[in-house]
Amino acid sequence: MKIHKRTIVAASIMMGVVSVLLGGCASDANAKSSPEKTFKVTIPGEPMTIDPNKSIETNGAAVIDQTSEGIYRRNANNKIVPGVVEKMVKPTENKTKYTFTIKKNAKWENGKPVTSQDFVTSLQRNADPATKSQATTSTEYIKNFKAINNGKMDKSKLGVHALNNRTFYIKLERPVPYIDYEFINYRPLNTAAIKKYGSKYGSNAKMTVANGAYSIKGWTGSNDSFRYVKNPHYWDAKNVKIKNIDVKVVKEDNTAQNLFKSGEVQLTNLNGQYVKANKNNKEEVVTKNGRNNYIYFNSKRKATANESFRKAISMVIDREALAKKVLQDGSTASNNIVPKDYAKNPTNGKDFVDEVGNLAPTNVTKAKKYWKQAQKEIGKNKVNIDFLVDDTDTEKKVAEYMQSTVEKNLKGVTVSIVSVPHATHVSRDFKTDFDITTVGWGPDYPDAQNFLDGMQSENSINFSKTKDAKYDELMAKVNDTSKYTEAQRFEFEKQADKRLMDIAAVAPTFQTAQAHLLSSKIGGLKWDTLSGASGQLQYAYWK
Repeated sequence: MKIHKRTIVAASIMMGVVSVLLGGCASDANAKSSPEKTFKVTIPGEPMTIDPNKSIETNGAAVIDQTSEGIYRRNANNKIVPGVVEKMVKPTENKTKYTFTIKKNAKWENGKPVTSQDFVTSLQRNADPATKSQATTSTEYIKNFKAINNGKMDKSKLGVHALNNRTFYIKLERPVPYIDYEFINYRPLNTAAIKKYGSKYGSNAKMTVANGAYSIKGWTGSNDSFRYVKNPHYWDAKNVKIKNIDVKVVKEDNTAQNLFKSGEVQLTNLNGQYVKANKNNKEEVVTKNGRNNYIYFNSKRKATANESFRKAISMVIDREALAKKVLQDGSTASNNIVPKDYAKNPTNGKDFVDEVGNLAPTNVTKAKKYWKQAQKEIGKNKVNIDFLVDDTDTEKKVAEYMQSTVEKNLKGVTVSIVSVPHATHVSRDFKTDFDITTVGWGPDYPDAQNFLDGMQSENSINFSKTKDAKYDELMAKVNDTSKYTEAQRFEFEKQADKRLMDIAAVAPTFQTAQAHLLSSKIGGLKWDTLSGASGQLQYAYWK
């Protein structure tokens, strides 16, 4: 399952990011250089919801990125710039209070202005436990958020207040050095629409009100094709060049490739062997990505709760073979929950992963010893486990590889693959309805905390329900930015990371590369390591 910390997805700029301008040879010979011509794109799965307060997966995020704009946004070069507000602001009150003024011409698709109350409505709703939102990791910094979210305080006490129709402030619990990245995901919600639709907001196109570059049309909540239509009331509408974008859900890479080559779509994702097959195609662009993938273990079930068993599973994974021989899509081996070339030591600039070393080595001999130990501790010589994955090519390949290597090297362990639609996978993850499951995490900001945070015992995306007091204690220090310096926090992050990997709480698998086929008739799109799969389509234009 792929999760985008947008909020949570999975958008911001990272150290060492090199954006790649997409271009190449033409695939659509009949394309006209006209804004009236429809741009046709694919996404790899169905959105669960397009409610910014609730969405926590990549497909919903792909839609939200086109239809919603937050306090800040990323420009065509992926730099953080003002979004709905007039300017980037500096904090006051010991770097905990941010006061924003909304642009005069910031409007909803119905022509009504975006107001301060729309931000208050959105953030209070996100914090309200009645909303049952799991997309709270980027908003939990707001003053009183956790107490409200735990049902111990009324939502009106949240640290967000409207001073007038266009001015509001956000008060944080503590200084957050990467908060500008998170403000991209602090999105307003149309207050009248929330009152009208309630919990159904974002469940289909008719129950969604856009303030971004595009409105969504024709999405019923379950169909596999819909459309983005230029929002004439968007404050920067004059710079949105393409009026209509058709979107189609395409899960199979072969189908996606064929649609592109026939000129039926101008932008699609590629995975696996299709990336390799198109390596000489000038319209293929492979961009390094900050998304890391892992296997989570259910701590509520006897076998997967056993540390020796988890270590045995992790140690039989040949991550180099998985990336290079199985996936073949530019992905690289991952031996840590934190991705490579992502977080840097603030003192010496060294990479986080390099400093902690290989914390998830492949060692079949040791794996077999751990399995024998686990058999004694579990009290069984044979164990059957279900492996929950998406019904996509990439995840099926990962599952088949895992099934093969585990059953070959750990005699007595049987792996049954459970391949389900993405929405079903996400739902089952939140219910911890699995033995082992695939999880992918996309970053928001250049700090190892972004990846380590999810495994804290009280975090909503700790699907495995892992609880480790030592880890929680270290992460509490990481999160205490008012007490500890950046350098001290980095050292605590390394300690927390080593603890997490030492107990094999997760088994890292691979760090993704993002591959696209993009028609050379389309310009204006740039991807970087933090970009979503669909990109920021408002910057696209027909050449």
